[in-house]
Amino acid sequence: MIGRFQNNLSTLMRFPSLAIWNAAPMIRLGLALLMVTLTMLPTQKACAWGSGHDDVMREVFERLPADLLDSFTPDMISQAIHHQSHYPDSFDPFLPEDVGAVTVARLAETGMTKRYDLHSERGMAITFLMLVDAFKREDAAHIALWIAAYSHVIADMSACNHDPLVHTATYQWADWKLKLPGGENDYSKLRPLLDLAGTAHDHGGGEAAFEEAIQRLRLADTGQEPSELLCEIMLYGQTGADFCSPRGVRVLEGAAGWIDRQDTAAREMLWKNMGELGAWSVVRTLRDVEIARRYAHSDRQFDLTPEIEATHRENVARFLAGRKIQDDALFAPLLRDIKAAKATVTGIVLEPCWAMNGAMLGFASRVQSAAIVRTWQQTGKSYATVDLREALADGFPDPKQMPQLVVVGTSFQSYHSLKADAFNRHLQAYLDAGGRVLWFSGTSLPPAGAFASFRNVMHRDGANSKLPVSDGDFLGAKVDFVGSRVPAPTIQRPAATHAGWHQPFCPWTFKLENQTELRPLVTLDTDATSLIVGAINAKGKLGLLPVYTITPYLFAGDDGPKSPHEPTLDSIGEVFLEASLKALADNP
Repeated sequence: MIGRFQNNLSTLMRFPSLAIWNAAPMIRLGLALLMVTLTMLPTQKACAWGSGHDDVMREVFERLPADLLDSFTPDMISQAIHHQSHYPDSFDPFLPEDVGAVTVARLAETGMTKRYDLHSERGMAITFLMLVDAFKREDAAHIALWIAAYSHVIADMSACNHDPLVHTATYQWADWKLKLPGGENDYSKLRPLLDLAGTAHDHGGGEAAFEEAIQRLRLADTGQEPSELLCEIMLYGQTGADFCSPRGVRVLEGAAGWIDRQDTAAREMLWKNMGELGAWSVVRTLRDVEIARRYAHSDRQFDLTPEIEATHRENVARFLAGRKIQDDALFAPLLRDIKAAKATVTGIVLEPCWAMNGAMLGFASRVQSAAIVRTWQQTGKSYATVDLREALADGFPDPKQMPQLVVVGTSFQSYHSLKADAFNRHLQAYLDAGGRVLWFSGTSLPPAGAFASFRNVMHRDGANSKLPVSDGDFLGAKVDFVGSRVPAPTIQRPAATHAGWHQPFCPWTFKLENQTELRPLVTLDTDATSLIVGAINAKGKLGLLPVYTITPYLFAGDDGPKSPHEPTLDSIGEVFLEASLKALADNP
């Protein structure tokens, strides 16, 4: 109750035009004093983008045209900011009492049956169309709801927790309470700063940085036709990730520098980048609300047609082909073209960052891939990075120059115009030419062609299992590289975290009895059993290991990254990687 009252009061204080804020001076003074008291009470722990959705919505309301704002009651505004701005984050169905029976029926016709569906590419466009409908009906309560829901799905497209590295820090390193380099604080202390609210409510400079970014990035209605705007909206997932990719790493660097060292320059870096990420969604929501009002005054019927969706698919294909991998701050310092190599190199495939949770090789694969490359960079290993799109178009480099290739593929699937069949075909051609491949797997199977002999003997205990053993047995298990004289490391931290897509799951075990094509490479040993979880083929051309063998800080040993925004393998992951590559090289 206190939290809800605090939220409502905060809303009233941010909107002086509301009637209650025009009360007598003594009442205003009493409200202000009560607000100060309430702000000193414990608040709910923030997880990005958590309460930051409230801040996006609040900034939107503050900038709506006066006539539109006056159509909302104080309760509508409070509900939109503090509750409806989180409306899409539910798997509940749409209900008539929330959005109206006519809207529920129209949503069903478009294939939208539950609130979370609004996050999809089509869902964002449908949300906009529902806003247009609400404007046509002049239904203030539903206008407020759909503005709030629309602001949410847009904000998610550029939210920094959808940057792979920030995601890892937020949901994995914070859960594990890894130590920051200074040793006094752990990553859980960063969580409030990795939400937009940490900047938006920082009166020392963060709030001003957010406001300045909104003003600087403001967009105008330039008369877009519906087909043009709907295509732009459906591409927000890609353009939002593109906007986030140079900034997410800087957000983490700034937050860590401030918490760890009280570095004021790092804090300003955090404010600038986080403010811009929040502003990206505020200005698009405002511009699109203005356009929705314009459309509502037209007699035209607005729909998401097959022609618009076909154009969208073409737009996505062009975007995926044209996006520059060097714009990803996670990869930019690590890129190395094989054309510059003067000797043989070990290759690794890198996939640029797409829309949230989108990838061919798995959203979670990017941080482990970057950690591998930076470890090679720091140890002086000769390597080259292979852009996934170049491999899909032209195949992999000649094995005479790149005899070994590493792929972190926590999943493997087609992603829009990036086709799994093309990857599989080029990978097989690389192997046929003499190349050797080390694949780190997650919950998906590796490519069917190249890894057919592996897939035939890979098993999981139940269709939904995520690890070879229970979570409890996984914690404390030992992972042994077959034939190694080094003591098997112990898994010290849980693979399952409270949320997120970066959980290092891999359920696969190998049944190698009565076959000669494969031999064991890695085992997972608990008190009750020993399971083969990694294998190499008899020709020494293919190796397959679980991703948890190279997930930094899962094992007992290192306490955390030396540089939060520059991930590397820990000492155990480095041993597993190099031992596996050596096993491939040593085979005939």
